[in-house]
Amino acid sequence: MAKDQTKDKIMSVAAKIFAKYGFQKTTVDEIARSAHKAKGSVYYYFESKEELFKAVVEQEIGVLKTGLTRVIVDSTDARSMFRNYLMNRMMLMKDSVNYHEALKADFIEDYEFLNDTRENFMRFEVDLMQAVLDRGVREKIFDIKETTATAKVIIFAIKAIEVPFYNQHRISEYEQTIVELIDILVRGLGRSH
Repeated sequence: MAKDQTKDKIMSVAAKIFAKYGFQKTTVDEIARSAHKAKGSVYYYFESKEELFKAVVEQEIGVLKTGLTRVIVDSTDARSMFRNYLMNRMMLMKDSVNYHEALKADFIEDYEFLNDTRENFMRFEVDLMQAVLDRGVREKIFDIKETTATAKVIIFAIKAIEVPFYNQHRISEYEQTIVELIDILVRGLGRSH
């Protein structure tokens, strides 16, 4: 098996095991055994369990970034961009189980080794949201004075509700309410006539 295939196999197996048992309860021995590799093979590609978990989380974030960027590119105007971004973000997050673990760590435990990963994703989301808001202002759809601050507040608010929704597996229960909340946000950003 080629080096890239071995590394991919280890990451794939690790993602499933981390998703099932969480970071704390997962061992490198278990990952190696499930991947049918020697423990040394895991350490050849990843210096520690933390580095492996970080790689898994970053892979999930890559999928999120691709999906969120696609939503923006495929939308026809700022209003649909905003609505589609928020809805699709919630749906994409459902599958990002290891990212949820990283989010939970913000509140419960301090996974310091993930700080730069979380901060980079936060910056990405704020920049993307600001681009949506800037377009809405240019299109005269949104009436916002400070798009940078507004983008940050929107992303902070979204992140604040992620932990209870995803860690308690309640997203499906509130899906319609989330749609209504997004509509309220869109109307609130809009120009009054």
